[in-house]
Amino acid sequence: MKMLFDDVWDWFFSDEYPNCIISGKYLFFSEDRYKLIAIARNEIENHQFHEAKVSKKLLGSNTDYVLCLYYENDSRKYELAERNKQEYSVKYRYWKSDEATLRGHYSQEFLAKLSKKDRSYYKP
Repeated sequence: MKMLFDDVWDWFFSDEYPNCIISGKYLFFSEDRYKLIAIARNEIENHQFHEAKVSKKLLGSNTDYVLCLYYENDSRKYELAERNKQEYSVKYRYWKSDEATLRGHYSQEFLAKLSKKDRSYYKP
């Protein structure tokens, strides 16, 4: 597994190149950032995912870090929901397309915890 780090995210990549076009991500949330890192590593090492990132900083009054587990589509949402229920026990928000992110679609729960200035960054 390859890892890259910047000021905002810890990135994780499979040693294998994906045989699909990644078009979105599954979202997991937890106050325990290291638990999210462990989930990312497990999914890449044992469940054929190829890319993930975990946030390093909390925004506004949000108390949860986020794991974005990238994939080509939402076809694995129930598999991940079951694994989360059985193994991970963190907040799981299913699938979000990259297109929705680019259009500025964020949950009201997330936006409400941001400062007015930060909120303007996340809204189109």
